[in-house]
Amino acid sequence: MPYRHAHWYVLSLIPLAGLAFWPQYLSQFGTAPAAFHVHGITASLWLVMLAAQSWSIHHGHRNWHRAVGMSSLILFPLFLAGGASIFIGMAQRYVEAATPFYQLYPARLAWLDVVSVGGIAFFYYQAMKWRRKVHVHSAYLLATAIFLLLPIFGRLSPLLPGLAIEGPADFAKLMIGFQLANAATALIAAAIGLRSRQGRPFFEAAGLTVVAAILFQTVGGWPAWQAAYAKAAEIPALPMALAAALAGVCVGWAGWTAGRRTSPLVAPA
Repeated sequence: MPYRHAHWYVLSLIPLAGLAFWPQYLSQFGTAPAAFHVHGITASLWLVMLAAQSWSIHHGHRNWHRAVGMSSLILFPLFLAGGASIFIGMAQRYVEAATPFYQLYPARLAWLDVVSVGGIAFFYYQAMKWRRKVHVHSAYLLATAIFLLLPIFGRLSPLLPGLAIEGPADFAKLMIGFQLANAATALIAAAIGLRSRQGRPFFEAAGLTVVAAILFQTVGGWPAWQAAYAKAAEIPALPMALAAALAGVCVGWAGWTAGRRTSPLVAPA
């Protein structure tokens, strides 16, 4: 089976995420918005699911592997719902100009989110479609974790020399930090692709990361886009989350159905 030790690498992202999200989320857990909790829990469960899938198949627990795979058909829509709630919440804080950070970055960061969520949805569809082709299936499923590196690395960037944030005057440094995070993510994805028998998903993830970086730097700063993004604050969060969840159901069903057309019916791995 490919990626024999992948579960350890995936699990290592959880403490990194804890460190990255400590200042803005975990340290304020009791007062954080519900959308933060939904997004944080579903993203964490997604990583746990990826690790469980890798560990179970490499240790011969095929029934457990199939059961966890089936659970992803429920988890994926919830993950999209949480992401949609965060998107709307960021737009609202952008309009409110809640802090200097929210005055500068949400319209730009929205492009990182759009590309990442779109990439995860496409990769999950492909993983379901090719669930009988072990190398393709495992590569696409594990490559979804690449898109979770962006927010982790971006929030850890102030730990780098010269990028420390000591007050609002330093927020401009985050532009460099976010782009360094994009570069690091793209390089990691490409490096995995070069070492992988089925490298295409990782090269696709690297390419999408570069696209996101370009959109972040260019379109994200255009006044026309910022005005359009501000309109997103008027969208009710709950209907948006439900629409995202429905889209997630459709993606999972489409991938499952596509896999049935090309192979006998089996549970998703």
